[in-house]
Formats: sequence, structure tokens, C-alpha cells
Amino acid sequence: MARSWLGLLALLSPVAFATRNYKPIAYNLGSSPNIEGLISYTGESITLNSTHPVLTLDYGAEVGGFPYLQTESPDEAVQIELKYSEPFGGLQLPYGDGPFLFVNGLANSFRTETFNITKAGKTEALLLQGGLRWQSITLLGQSSLTINHIGLRPSVIIKETYSLPGSFSTSNASYQGVWDLGARAVQAACYDAGSQRSTWQITEDGAFIPGQYPAVSARGDGFSNYTLEFQTKITTGGTGWRVAGGANGGYGAYFVLTSNGPALQSSNITALPQNSLIAGYGYSIVNQTILSSAPPRTYDVSGISIEDNTWLTVRTTINSTGYAVSVNGKEVAFVTSAPFQSYTNTAWGPDGLTGGTFGFGPFMNHAAYFKNVTVRADNGTLIYSNQMTSTDILQEYAIASNSYAVCLDGAKRDRAIWIGDFAHTARIIASSSGRYDYIKGMIDFEFDWQYPPGPAHDLVPIQAYMGAGKEYREVYYPSEFGETDYQFFFLLTLGDYFALTNDTETIKKYWDGTKLLVDTVVDRYLDPVSGLMASADASWFTAQGTQNATAPTALFVLAMNQLVNVAKVIGDTDTATSWGQLSSSASNAINGLLWNEDIGAYSLSLSQPNDTAILATAFTIRAGIASPDRVATSISRLIDVFLNIGYKDNSATGNSANTQLSPNTQGFLFESLFLAHMKYNASVESVLPAIKVLGETFWPKMVTQNEYYTGASWEYLYADGSPGIGIFTSLAHPWGGAATYIFSNYILGVRTEWDEGVGQYVWVFDPAWDVVRGLGLEWAKGNVPLSGGGYIQAEWNLSKSLTTAPSMAARVVENDDVQVQIREM
Repeated sequence: MARSWLGLLALLSPVAFATRNYKPIAYNLGSSPNIEGLISYTGESITLNSTHPVLTLDYGAEVGGFPYLQTESPDEAVQIELKYSEPFGGLQLPYGDGPFLFVNGLANSFRTETFNITKAGKTEALLLQGGLRWQSITLLGQSSLTINHIGLRPSVIIKETYSLPGSFSTSNASYQGVWDLGARAVQAACYDAGSQRSTWQITEDGAFIPGQYPAVSARGDGFSNYTLEFQTKITTGGTGWRVAGGANGGYGAYFVLTSNGPALQSSNITALPQNSLIAGYGYSIVNQTILSSAPPRTYDVSGISIEDNTWLTVRTTINSTGYAVSVNGKEVAFVTSAPFQSYTNTAWGPDGLTGGTFGFGPFMNHAAYFKNVTVRADNGTLIYSNQMTSTDILQEYAIASNSYAVCLDGAKRDRAIWIGDFAHTARIIASSSGRYDYIKGMIDFEFDWQYPPGPAHDLVPIQAYMGAGKEYREVYYPSEFGETDYQFFFLLTLGDYFALTNDTETIKKYWDGTKLLVDTVVDRYLDPVSGLMASADASWFTAQGTQNATAPTALFVLAMNQLVNVAKVIGDTDTATSWGQLSSSASNAINGLLWNEDIGAYSLSLSQPNDTAILATAFTIRAGIASPDRVATSISRLIDVFLNIGYKDNSATGNSANTQLSPNTQGFLFESLFLAHMKYNASVESVLPAIKVLGETFWPKMVTQNEYYTGASWEYLYADGSPGIGIFTSLAHPWGGAATYIFSNYILGVRTEWDEGVGQYVWVFDPAWDVVRGLGLEWAKGNVPLSGGGYIQAEWNLSKSLTTAPSMAARVVENDDVQVQIREM
């Protein structure tokens, strides 16, 4: 196989991370994937044969990068199938724990691939595997193969948590494992600028594209009833392209043309017969785990010999009834579009079957070149032309290398820049890896992409792609704006960043952009009648889509409260006053319209007054909207949303086996419980049961189940403690790691707080004493990294006597610009 040009992630064993590849820590050799009977791997040679054809590899925790192996010379050509998964169970499925057919993500969309070994030496995968713990290698056929070395080549380093500048430990050892989850997740999903490179290789012969989810042109948005023509040369298996697709993700008509060349032994020639055209609609020609596509249709094109390593001219013409596909000037199929109609999805693709953009991406284990692309309107006018020989096209197709240091929502999927998810990620970074440059990189990215005058003026993207160019940002509107309140989360992150860093230089640089964003969200989304967040073009993630809801309005108040403090520090008193008034009026609207005395909690929304939600509780507490009495009664009503191991998003959600429990939303709730006690006088007896549920039952489910464990935080859980959307669940998802910063901020007790007396944020050492006693903790120690370098080192010990004050010690290490206030019990 050709050597790759990409790279990614990391390992757990204590090695020199910057120079070492990731290697498995254990393996099993047998007839099928096996999690039992693993033996330690120390680099010895392993031979696969017909008796023991399957090698199971365990990397111990989340890793990622370019899989490779070093082999001895086989007696004859040997093919092996490699399979990848975060949970062990993926190794037992045809496509691993994928495929990931949602966005390209600058990684392999597929979790299985086949290597053809013909000689001794190193073979490396063409494309990056974003995140995995488990890998299998299956010998195909009756030969044998000896593997001398095996692993992954990374492009980002996941360090052991003990080597991070941030740390945490306490007398309850299980808390250490929970703290580690977020610390590992942010390392797995945050990348230096330029580290995630294009999945296309641009050559003089055009774009060489290995099998992957098709990348689509931003310039084709708005095209309709056109003819796409291009030249393609199949190097392995087949070629693939899309027409009439959405600019955001590409959802639409997809075609695979297979060759008559030698088929890989792993090929499913029933689903993908040779010398055929396979037509599908949706994400692909196979179903993604939870996202279905139309059943594919197959057309025999044996009238034309589709050969490997031979240039073919492919043409697809769209009309009102379907798609005419020709090869070398001869029509090979007319694909009627009527069966696709029920699969149109306006969230990700066009609302019809004739309009939308085009793109390229062969299917799994296929690879091909593409060049000389043209698009003509139905009247014959040339509307697009591209030789595909310049790297200038990469941003157009959203597969350029990442130009900023960014953090994604997950290591393996969806690998997009979801700015709302980052509200947790930023604070985890500040408690663990100390990579404040990632927080600043995300701020730089969002403001660089802030929309110019037009339909989306002054908004920022909520789910941008690493490889896209900002000159195309208007193409991604409105599909890039599915969660309106993610704009508020970005404002919250700006406030959090300043609270952690006092970085006035960055804040001043983007202050005008910040004010424009606030003005826009107020004008567009604040209902002047109710005073709550409501708009026909708004969808509220924090309120499950309902309008006039508590959570998004309270989130806005929280963001405004923090930015008022920022405005004061930089001397913009007019803005501080204006935003303070916005906060006050929205708070009054929540208290006046959404407090429900009958249920003793804030209503989910005006339309669902008898339902409550954990984010309604969490954000009204953190924003200071709820009075102490309402804080106490809201917490007492958490029983209405409790389900087995944790808390549902709202009381309207049923209690089924498929009910998802979100560590993202419960993370905000978790912090609010500590604040309820420390700032609003809620008794420790009232908050302790929920704190124990989250810290000692819910989050530990990510640690104690070996078949799912990755060492990183998860996207969702079911109520039985398993991953919450099954095999598809991201098991290295930073939005699920809030416990990391909560433990550091409230159990260790090191955090920043606004000091009204001095008019700035200060570092304090102030554990939640009644809570830690209630949790039975005897001691805690750890470090919290600082943005200017160095860290705060803190520790405390509790006497068994309730009348004896704890011992406390904290000092700032390697930073002369920071002081920490020690607040005695």
C-alpha cells in the first residue's frame, strides 16, 4: 500500500510521546476477536495462519493515527482485513463501529480496510483512524503471515494523566478515574494547526482519493438540473461521486462504479458486483449505524469494460425523473429518482432531487483519481470547470488541513467544530492539559468565520468543518445553524476564557465582534413580547426545540453576566450597563413566566409548563436567576427526571430502554449543585444525593466496564450504563467530561471567582467542605495549570473530628504574576 500523508492521536503507556508510535499493550491470537485471555504485548513477532487467523489488539485506551505493520516476506501475496473500534463489540461487526458517513472529518470514514501484502516491509494505511481502543487483523485465505511490528503513527499526543500540568487525586480512588476521562478526551479531540491533513492527494494526474465519505464542492450549492462530467482512473476496486447533494455534509444521490480488476478477498461482490454501477441516496450505499440511506440499486455495465488504471470519462445528467449515467460516451444506466423521494432530508440535503452540489469519494477499499471536472447547466452553459490539479481546491471541498488549533466534538466522530460542545471542553483544558492555546485557537477561528452582512450577519458557525474555507461560509447557512443556543455557548466560553486568563488583549481584539454577535442574537431571537428566547427560525438544543423556554434564556443571562464583568474590566461601561439590563429583564421574564409553583421548579417552556428540565434548573442556579427558596425546591424536584443511574434532560422524556442520558447536560447540572450549596445556601443534605449519583454512579460507568472503556468521556449513556446510541456512540467526547473541572474546582477547590471589591477575577482555594465531608473524602491534592505558564499546587486534609479545621496548603509554581487566595474553613 502507498504510504500516507496524514496523522492523529495517542497512547497510554509511559513512553516518549513525541517520538514513539502507539503500540498495543495486549493481544489475543485465535479464530475470532476475543476480549478474554489477552496476553501482554512486548513487541514479539506474531504469525497468523489458517488455524489462528484473527489477531485481537488492545491499546488499553483511546489512541488514533495511521495504522501500520511490519511484516516478513510472505510465501505468496497475502491479504489481511484490519478492523477498528472504540468498544470491543465493534470488532464483531462487519463495519467495525462505523462507518461514519456524516462528514468527511479529515479521517477514514470506514472502520475496516484491507491490505495486500506482497513483500517484506512496512505497510501503512492511507487514511487516519480518528480514535479507537481495539483493533483486529484477520488473515484472508489459507496462507500465513508473520508480523514483526504493529501500531499507529500519531499526529497528536495523548499523555498519561499523571504527566499533565493539571492533576487531581483524592482518598476515593474512583474519583481519579472519573477525573481522567475529560483529561484524556480533550487530548484526543484537540489538534494543533496543520496536524490534520487533507484526505485527498493532489497530483499532476488530478486528485487521488482513497475510499471515504464524499467531499462536496461549496461552489455547487444552488446548481440544479445540470450535467456533471469528469475523468477518473480507478486504482483499486472502483470510483464514486455525488450529485444533487447538500453543501453541509453532502447528503444526496451517490454513485459507485466498480471495475473488473482483481477483487480484494474481503470484497462483498453481492452488494458491490464488479463492472457495475451502484446507485444510492442519502449518506451512502450502506446504512450508517443510526442514519439510514435508500436501498441501493445495481446496474450491470458489462457492455463497457471498466478497467483499473485506465482513464474513463463519466457523465451524470440530472432531470426531473432521474439521473442518466454514461461512461466513455455510452449511457450505462438511467437511475429513476422517484424511489429516493421519501429519503430526502432538508436538514442535510436539498428539498428536492434535482438541485444541489456535487462531490467525489470512492467507497470502502476503493481508490481513484479525478480530473477535468465540468458542470453544464441544462441549456449547455459551462458553470463549473476544474482540472483538480491544484491544492487551491481543498478548501472548496472542505478537506484542507486545519489552519487553526481546534477542538472537535469527538475523536472518531463527528470530527466537526461544534462550538457549543466547547463550553465544557475549554474548562476541562484549563483543569488538565493546560493547552490554553486551543481555547484561544477556537476563539480565533470563530471570529475569523464570523458571518459578514447577509442572512447570517454577525453570527458564528456552530458546526464548522476543519477543512473548509471561510470564503464559503455563507454557503453553509442555514444548515450550519441547527442549534441556535450554541451562539450563547460561544459567548459563555468567551466569559469563561477571560475568567481563567484575564487576557484583555484577546478580548479587546474581538470586542467589536462580540458586541455585534450579542446585538444580532438579541434582534433575531429575543421575543419582545415574552422577553424570552423565541423565534420561528430558532432551534434550542438546551430546550429540545421548544420556544419561550427557560434553559436557553437562562443560558443567555449567564453569558451576559460574565461578559458584563469583562466589559467592566476593559472599561466599556456603556456596554456593561446595557448588557446588565438585558440580563435583568430576561431574568425577570423567566421568574415571572416560567416558575411553576405547582411543580416547584422552572417550566421547560411556556408550551410545556408542567414539564421541567435539568438545564432549566442548572442555568437558573448558575446565572443567579433563582432565589434561594427556588434553588432548594428545584433541586428537590430532580427526582422527576431521575432514571436508574442519572438524570434525563427533561420530565417529558420517557423511561424506555432507549432513553439517552447526557453527560453534557448533566455536567452543567453537576456544577450547579455545588453552587447551590456554596452560593445560595441550599443544605448539603439536599444537594448530596444528586452529587453522589453523578460522581459515584453515572460517570464511573465510563470507567468500570472494560468492553466500553476508552479512558475518555462518552457522548451518551443508556440507563443501564452502556453507551447511549449503541455502537455509534463517541467514546472520546469532551462534552461528557465536565466532572474533570468540577472535581478540580470544587473538591480540590481551586477556581477563579469574580471579586467585586477589586473588580476582577481572582484565583481562590476554597473546597466545598460540607460536600467533601458528606462524600466521606479525607484528602485531596492536585495542580491547576495557568494560562501564563506554571500551575497552582494545592492539597488539603480533613481531620475525622468535625470540630477540627482541615489542613490546607496552596502555592503558585513557576508563575510570578498569579496569587491564590486561601479561604479557611
